[in-house]
Amino acid sequence: MKHFLLLALLVLVAAPETARAQLMLPGALQAMPEAGLPSSDPAGPAAGKAKLADLKPPGEETILGRELAHDGLAGSIAFRHDANKLLEITRLTIPGEAISHPGEPCRVDVVSQAPISAKFSGRPAGVSRYEVEIEACPFSFEVLEEAVLITRIPQTCDFAAADCRADPTGLWGPAGSSIGSDQEKLLERDRGRAEASMRARFHTLLASVGKDKNAVKKIAGEQAGFSSLREVTCRNYAREDVHGFCALRITQARALALQAAFAGYTKDQAGSTARSTAKHSAKSVYKPESKPNAGVPPATPPISEVQH
Repeated sequence: MKHFLLLALLVLVAAPETARAQLMLPGALQAMPEAGLPSSDPAGPAAGKAKLADLKPPGEETILGRELAHDGLAGSIAFRHDANKLLEITRLTIPGEAISHPGEPCRVDVVSQAPISAKFSGRPAGVSRYEVEIEACPFSFEVLEEAVLITRIPQTCDFAAADCRADPTGLWGPAGSSIGSDQEKLLERDRGRAEASMRARFHTLLASVGKDKNAVKKIAGEQAGFSSLREVTCRNYAREDVHGFCALRITQARALALQAAFAGYTKDQAGSTARSTAKHSAKSVYKPESKPNAGVPPATPPISEVQH
């Protein structure tokens, strides 16, 4: 169930690609009507306002040379660029529990000798996504600022030789104990900005679908479920109730996913309009009758056209 909710977080917003934001992460929906449904004015506060400035997805440099921990508590993952500036994993230790003794903690050191390549697979949910091919435990992750969000199906991986069932899914970021009071204040300020940015992009996306009731219902429903999905993702992050690091990063990812969904929708609409215009123009083009071949008499006119 935990994995289903985490995966749903990444695909909250549908866009042209098969996978959508996807991601996609407290108080995200305080300004919304009950049940997450929009008011009679679906555009909300976005109506009549200037176009929002584009958000930039976090770059790989924010995770390079850092030791990121699962839920800010256990395990370790580290990244670097190879000689060709491609991302690779240099350290991966996944926490879990013993297969033979459930409940007994264990860990698996996946990277021991050679680094593991991470293959870039686009930005379907607005942030960079990578695929990691590990025989016993393949997974994908999305790059957030100073963190990565890992997903896989099924959620756990069995490492029989190590007698360990490991679970890599969730947010990997700085140790919760390493976030000091000064940084906590900055994170609190940034959370307010991220919430405002997310809401603005939600209203922009909602306004873009106009009177399409099915689209409005889908978008509003996804946004209404966002807070609970974020809570599930972040509830086990170390000292999350103090610093809110996980909630901030997931909210920022949600804003980027909404932005990507809006871009995908407007692109589809523009393409549909262009195809419709081209089809209409083709029907309107005047096509003169071709001249009869030399030496061949014209066809006999209809009886109604014969002059008497």
